[in-house]
Amino acid sequence: MVLRASLLLLALTGSPSDAPAPACSGVLTRARVVECALEASPAVQSAVLGVEALAGRKRAARTILPSNPMVEATVASRRGLITSDRDINVYGRLSQELEIAGQRRKRMAMVDAETQAQQHRVDATRREVAAETLRVYYELLAAREQQAMLGRIAHATQLLVELAAQGEKAGLTSRLNADVIGTTVVKIRQQQVEADRRVATARALLANLLGVDPAAANFEVQGDLSPLAIEGEAAALVELALAHRAELGVAAAERDALKRQIEFYKRARVPNPSLVAYAQRDGFAEQVLGGGIMLPIPLPSPLGRTYAGEIAESKARVRQAEADIERVRRQVRAEVMTAFEAVRARRSEVALFDVDRISQAEGHLEALAQEMAAGRLPIRDAVVLQQAFLDLLASYIEARRALGLASVDLAQATGLLPPGATP
Repeated sequence: MVLRASLLLLALTGSPSDAPAPACSGVLTRARVVECALEASPAVQSAVLGVEALAGRKRAARTILPSNPMVEATVASRRGLITSDRDINVYGRLSQELEIAGQRRKRMAMVDAETQAQQHRVDATRREVAAETLRVYYELLAAREQQAMLGRIAHATQLLVELAAQGEKAGLTSRLNADVIGTTVVKIRQQQVEADRRVATARALLANLLGVDPAAANFEVQGDLSPLAIEGEAAALVELALAHRAELGVAAAERDALKRQIEFYKRARVPNPSLVAYAQRDGFAEQVLGGGIMLPIPLPSPLGRTYAGEIAESKARVRQAEADIERVRRQVRAEVMTAFEAVRARRSEVALFDVDRISQAEGHLEALAQEMAAGRLPIRDAVVLQQAFLDLLASYIEARRALGLASVDLAQATGLLPPGATP
């Protein structure tokens, strides 16, 4: 999986008005938010660099010769015992080790399996970043919607306070009614403060995911609380997850790497011969040229290295990897079923709310003050109705937020994140 990085640099001599806007600024759709988060994620970049590191290991594994040639040169002084003749002897020796059992090919296959595992880790990291980004995205939309709803009814609430004060002044209502309305106003203001905090927190978290300074973030998210579109029955989604979850790919690739490691160790048991060529100026001005082959002598364990321990360890780790694959498969099935049931429950919860009734509730909240001013509604009844309508609207926003988050969990569990990751 190739990471697409987009870096836009401002020209040093350009004016601020001529500078292009950053790629992840302005109005961002849901899809664009995920793209920006993936581009800016250090976790994704780290995983991709892991693939590049393994490419370097693959380059090392492609080396044809197992070691560099060895050159040996010695000089000796020779003196005859009878004639007392003297001479200088020079000895030169060149040796080169060779692999004859296909160890190079097995090394490359082992690195290929490790690279495949790392590529699956990149996919898993991208899915986690996309899911985290979408969760913050839904949190921001829900908080912003609640903030807007409370802002729309703030004016009507203030009218209730003013009418209660006027009624108390005119002797038409008691102090108790004014205190009741004042208590309600405090609760609404508390909700506004909490909504403002949630908006600021979600915005800061999203800016952090986008690689933007939260204090200088220049973006706005666009969208609503509609859930991710995931169609299919539970059984089909489980099969989809088993085919596309990166964790299963990582576990399978790690098992394959261990199997290829066993094959490499078996090939490494074969002794590597070395070709030897030598030249000597020996004796008294004698020229000697020759060559041959040198073979190591394999010794049984524990005297010599037979790779028996490494092979036994790798075989045990293969069985361990197969157990991990089964564990991950069970975990994937459980996650998909749990997320599927959560989405179904959240959809049923959202279906309980009548959209027309929700719209009417907001209208009733704004009309309460007018009804009370016209004398058609007592103050205490207005306060009770206001709280009931507020609870209804807040519950509706919370239900849609929960459905959006549940759809993200289901998309993550089935391996459908980031969008477009699977056909």
